Amino acid sequence: LGLLYQEYRDKSTRQEIETRRLQDSQTDPEESSPSEETLSEAEPTSTTENKAPPQISLLRNSNSRFNLWQDLPEIRSSGVLSILQPDEIKLQEAMFELVTSEASYYKSLNLLVSHFMENDRLKKILHQSEAHILFSNVLDVMAVSERFLLDLEQRVEENIVISDVCDIVYQHTVNHFSVYITYVSNQTYQERAYKQLLQDKPAFRELISQLELDPKCKGLSFSSFLILPFQRITRLKLLVQNILKKVEEKSDRETTALDAHKELETVVKACNEGVRKMSRTEQMISIQKKLEFKIKSVPIISHSRWLLKQGELQQMNGPKTSRTLRTKKLFREIYLFLFNDLLVICRQIPGDKYQVFDSAPRGLLRVEELEDQGQSLANVFILRLLENADDREASYMLKASSQSEMKRWMISLAPNRRTKFVSFTSRLV
Repeated sequence: LGLLYQEYRDKSTRQEIETRRLQDSQTDPEESSPSEETLSEAEPTSTTENKAPPQISLLRNSNSRFNLWQDLPEIRSSGVLSILQPDEIKLQEAMFELVTSEASYYKSLNLLVSHFMENDRLKKILHQSEAHILFSNVLDVMAVSERFLLDLEQRVEENIVISDVCDIVYQHTVNHFSVYITYVSNQTYQERAYKQLLQDKPAFRELISQLELDPKCKGLSFSSFLILPFQRITRLKLLVQNILKKVEEKSDRETTALDAHKELETVVKACNEGVRKMSRTEQMISIQKKLEFKIKSVPIISHSRWLLKQGELQQMNGPKTSRTLRTKKLFREIYLFLFNDLLVICRQIPGDKYQVFDSAPRGLLRVEELEDQGQSLANVFILRLLENADDREASYMLKASSQSEMKRWMISLAPNRRTKFVSFTSRLV
């Protein structure tokens, strides 16, 4: 628990823990495994007086070196290791890891708040809105972690053999873990704000560098603290999975582990969906800024809209006769923004802008594939707008850079709505 969460995750492999155990036994003989005589004396019996079980002091000791349940002095001296089956000991380790990792995680969150967020100099540098985007609802996340950890600690202290932890995980996931969805969903804006602040505010950049050098941070970056909640919620699911592998089948502990895992999976999916929606919204805002409407303006930004495909195609003007098929003036560049529910047709103009001259709902698009294509009509297809921006039908002959690119555009524009346009060149003549 002396470790920050970032270190805990890096150093929690079995091999490293075993190495540290070996070092402990060599340097601290009095902490080595008790003799058989000591174990037999420590075994609980029904005839002994009702005494409070030895409390686990690990969680209150921030400098403790123990990472394994069976390494705790209270466990070693109790004699319980000689009674429990190996599978039960493995289960105890899995449950104990969930508790100790939460303690380490809370310690890192606390450092993020006390060392960075509440720094007086940083408060003066950041505008209130910038601080809100950068730290989001981390105070809520920390409060939830603290409440969760207190319940886990209480369970561990009830008995040296942990009865269960997944029931606590389940209750907190259902009732409190929605704060993770809010925090993680803000990640897109958080990353952008952090990069912008580093670029635009030298005072912010210098102060963050100074704060990162503090021994408390143990060489870890500010950004590694900001992403802690996302790492933790995904890690919790894996820890419960590990417990699930070790519980006895058809037991109460298996039921609670399954329930906890299901709820955590729901939260993780909601977090991922939140990130996706925020990223899409960010992209829509960026596109909206680039569009200039020659026609009636269409509102682009919507929570239910996202970009499917964008790119440049050649628009074919005509042709009127077979002779004009051979002229290069036949084609003009256009740019398409295809959303899940809308097509916007533009021409690129100076200043990285796009002038919109037509649009249509995606459901009212049809594409027609040409047959008997000559060289001039290679990779050309017909795009029909059954109802365009002027509430009328419109058609565009579009040329792609390759046959495969043409197919991709046709499938994207109108999936399952393609038709064959037979002998197009002969009809032109």
